Amino acid sequence: MFFKLCRSPHSDFIHISVHGHSACPQGEIAPWRTVVRMSVGMRQMFLQIMTHISFAGIKNLMDKVTLAVSVLTFALTIFIASAANAQKILSIHKAKKQDTVFGIARNYGVTIEELRNANPAMREEGFVLKKGMLVNIPEHIEAAPTEKPAADSKVSKNITVGIMLPLHDINGDGRRMAEYYRGMLLAVSDLKRDGYSLTVNAWNVAEDVDEHDILKDPKAKQCDVIFGPLYTKQVRGIADFCMNNNIRLVIPFSIGGNDVLTCPQIYQVYQTPADITAASIEQFMQRFISSHPVFVDCNDATSRKGDFTFGLRKRLEEKNISYSITNVNSSSELFRKAFVSGKRNVVILNTGRSPELGQVIKKLDEMTANEPSLQLTLFGYNEWFLYTQVYGDKFKRYDTYIPSTYNYDSGSSRLQRIERSYRTHFKGATQFALPNFALTGYDHIMFFVKGIVKYGKKFRGGADEKSYTYVQTPLVFERVGNGGYKNKAFMLVHFK
Repeated sequence: MFFKLCRSPHSDFIHISVHGHSACPQGEIAPWRTVVRMSVGMRQMFLQIMTHISFAGIKNLMDKVTLAVSVLTFALTIFIASAANAQKILSIHKAKKQDTVFGIARNYGVTIEELRNANPAMREEGFVLKKGMLVNIPEHIEAAPTEKPAADSKVSKNITVGIMLPLHDINGDGRRMAEYYRGMLLAVSDLKRDGYSLTVNAWNVAEDVDEHDILKDPKAKQCDVIFGPLYTKQVRGIADFCMNNNIRLVIPFSIGGNDVLTCPQIYQVYQTPADITAASIEQFMQRFISSHPVFVDCNDATSRKGDFTFGLRKRLEEKNISYSITNVNSSSELFRKAFVSGKRNVVILNTGRSPELGQVIKKLDEMTANEPSLQLTLFGYNEWFLYTQVYGDKFKRYDTYIPSTYNYDSGSSRLQRIERSYRTHFKGATQFALPNFALTGYDHIMFFVKGIVKYGKKFRGGADEKSYTYVQTPLVFERVGNGGYKNKAFMLVHFK
């Protein structure tokens, strides 16, 4: 048994199917393959990169950072529906009075067909775009360009990147940031191979470091973009420095405070749980407005999914949409009463845990064994990505959707190449965490360097600026008032 990327019988999606030796029913899709290959001289290139690093002992530091991963981690394969094979919703547009479908598609750089696929209501006869409607903005998929040899793709402008993060082996923060930084170094090597001119300056900005001391280094002012810091108390000082020197400041991970509201140089990548909850509810209301929601109480006292389930129920009530509530421990007869025939039932659990998910799937199996025509869809959570080795087939069977800000696709040839390079050059695997820190660092530096080179000072990281296709972590920034920019990237990963 093996996996193939297959064409879906529906136009909206491409899906991953499990097949024996037979062909895909609708035809197989060849996986995207890069023509780029890693140079055997990578080690020498890393040594060249390291010559630009400005804190003492960093060359030895990266050799000392050992990320121990059990044999199980190597054996574990996560079969996740590819982001390239899912309907990817990057942002939501609120329609204005004069908006048209054509105008929205043009403004966001997508085709009308892509916009309609992301908004099924637009295909309905007599559809009229009205003020206040929420319009899903999908990622534009372009035909893969033919890559030119490195000699033909030289980039004249030098980009100077600054890294101000805890880069040490003292605690978890340092080890995670070291992995993120290593992913950046892999990206830098790929960029240099493709003709980009880059200088990387890195500072070990640990929790007890005064950022003002770091900013005294003359090299800090030479940066076009700085990634960091990790700690909230260091943000204001670095943000003020970036404003005074017109430097982009990318804050990649969770922080407190609202400096992004007052500093136009800040690009805040992290999305709060409240942001993701709101986006998930909007997506549910857009895609399943005509379905029958079924909420399953899983009796998990530790669950933190109440904000989503209560928020969704409130929105359903506001729209006068009926829903059912049942319990995972209910008898088969009582559990079945929560579902309707002749209409799609969308099942929402109030926990992300695996044992409760298994219980619910068992009940669904029992129902469909007796009623094969019963229409079922699961609407899940990020944690479910960790369970795909166990429940991957069930996710496909029950038409599962998972709202997410990332997609780790273990079958991606690009992802596999990066992970091989990581193991080769850093003598170990990445930490078992989702999203993967090394891939996040790789995506972040690629996104900003390519964007700055292509668009110059006008680059803002918006949905209409196309310069890089992510491996794991998409970025789509929107400005916050007169302040900086927040990442609004969002997708629905569909298992079919």
